[in-house]
Amino acid sequence: MGCVKCWEGKLPAFGRTAALLLALATWLPVSRAEAQTAPAPAAAAPTPDDAKRMSEAKERFLRGLDLAGQDNWDAALVEFMASRELYPTRVALVNAALSLRTLKRYAEAIEMNNELVQKFGPAMTPEDRKKVDDTLAELRAYVGEIDVESDQKDSVVVIDGQQRGTTPLPAPLVVNVGTHSVRVSHEGFEAHEEQLPVAGKQRKLVRAALRHLAQSGIIIVKEASGQILDVVVDGAVVGKTPWQGSVAVGMRSVALRGEGDLGSLPGAATVKEHETTTVTLVATKLDAQVRIEPVPASARTDIDGVTVGTGIWQGQLTSGSHQVEIYAPGHVPYRKRINIKSGQREIVRVALERDLSNPMWAVGFRPHLFVEVDGGLALAGGFGTSADSSCSGKLTLADGTDVDACSKQSAPLGFMAGARAGYQLTSGLAVEAFVGYLAMSEEMTRAIVADGETRTTGKLSFSSAEAHDSTSISGPLAAFSASYQFFDKTPLLVRLWGGVMRARVAHELSGTLWGQVPDPGNDPVDVSQTLTIREPKQNVWMPLVGPEVRFGYRFSKRFVLDLGVAGLLFLGPGGARRGGNVGDGNSPIRKTSLAEVESASGARVQPGVVSFKEEATVSTFFGVVPSIGARVDF
Repeated sequence: MGCVKCWEGKLPAFGRTAALLLALATWLPVSRAEAQTAPAPAAAAPTPDDAKRMSEAKERFLRGLDLAGQDNWDAALVEFMASRELYPTRVALVNAALSLRTLKRYAEAIEMNNELVQKFGPAMTPEDRKKVDDTLAELRAYVGEIDVESDQKDSVVVIDGQQRGTTPLPAPLVVNVGTHSVRVSHEGFEAHEEQLPVAGKQRKLVRAALRHLAQSGIIIVKEASGQILDVVVDGAVVGKTPWQGSVAVGMRSVALRGEGDLGSLPGAATVKEHETTTVTLVATKLDAQVRIEPVPASARTDIDGVTVGTGIWQGQLTSGSHQVEIYAPGHVPYRKRINIKSGQREIVRVALERDLSNPMWAVGFRPHLFVEVDGGLALAGGFGTSADSSCSGKLTLADGTDVDACSKQSAPLGFMAGARAGYQLTSGLAVEAFVGYLAMSEEMTRAIVADGETRTTGKLSFSSAEAHDSTSISGPLAAFSASYQFFDKTPLLVRLWGGVMRARVAHELSGTLWGQVPDPGNDPVDVSQTLTIREPKQNVWMPLVGPEVRFGYRFSKRFVLDLGVAGLLFLGPGGARRGGNVGDGNSPIRKTSLAEVESASGARVQPGVVSFKEEATVSTFFGVVPSIGARVDF
């Protein structure tokens, strides 16, 4: 076979990643000598099949460059790897290594650079070889090594769900910096499993002393159509179908793997002591890949209801929809349905939220102080006054017509703001004290009727169809509360208030009164006068009680922003509205005098004093307070 030809020419635009890919520009025009792994016989020439594979490899390589230019590095890596498999050129390896590095898959990037040196090192210029060596030196800062020893020869080593070899290992295994799930297994023995944190340039040793299975059962694994494939039990290849072996009791993950993309989806097998369990799986094309990266590293991953492993896991699946579930003790479970296209590699990175209601988080907890401030709208359906209740009926005016007692009403609206200091007794429970300020007001247009009486004419009737009536409350408030908080990263808090408000209650009634005053020997005199009833403000104590729910986000160990809503029951004092310009203003009957008018005969007619019926002031009402807040823990 002749040397592998290299494609040259103008490459597609690279977008934001131009700087990265242009760094490879000096490597792209690869010579024939550089593109082959060893000298080839001079007489050899490319076959038609070679030409076809070279053409497809070129197309995939250029497609990979285009995807990298769009920062779609996952898809670009797939195309570069496909190009490498069709025809392993130096440029395909270089760009695959760059993609792995960009995706922070440093251990795999080192393997790809080592393959580059192995296959093309002798043909590289000193400058190009130095670039590879410098890259390898830089990458090693982001990886560590795991060495595994087992007292049973040929024990299978599985790291993050991937089989990495059997003991004794020829060399330590290179892994990314982080926590890794290590499993060492041997048929007839209990598996050794541990979570191993590995720092940069650090080598960790795992010593696996395997014990004979105390409780075991037999499992038989078959492929439905009789095909011969590798049998994978709990991530380790144990044999070929049909396979039978002794495994630990409990739930076991079973899958099949064959050449290329052939295999089966993970299946679950419940193994019972001294019993035989048969599992029949169907081999199909696994044309998609999934990588699960959970935090904490001890989290268990289920795919389509089957447990596939703990910690980082990656494997092949069929394209389409799959249910991913991740669990860890003391954390809120994560569930998501993913849809994977053929040839796609899906990465699921999940940081599970801590469930603060779990007792495990009480370990190491220190009671502490905290403060928070919040503010927001305050709204209610009404203040519970007589004016509010009048809005549901009719009223007869002085001229005998019936009108709606209330024609327009705005619901009470205002604001509440304040600060709270608390003491966190446990990871969930806290006691608190709150001080703040509340102001709300409502307005309505209503019909009113007043009774008039003079010495000479007796009782009269006056009314207004569109009087303006306003009520407002404002003042400081203080409350004690108890709260319980769930979760850590996105805290959900429930709280119960109990306190009191020193409220200043203000009413104002104004409008144009109309009525008729008799004029002896003449027609009645029409009286129409605009007036305002001066009602003195009342300072009252108003107890309050109610629940609150808040949901937030923890930006750091000390700082949280949240949104919440409180539902507070205000226990208003009730009592009567008072006021007017007649008397001392403390009477529950509001009175005011009307100015005299001139009759048709020229006589002065005195309408006298008018009295409004007794009405109740603010009583019990329910308010809703949505707010935004910030909390700092000390």
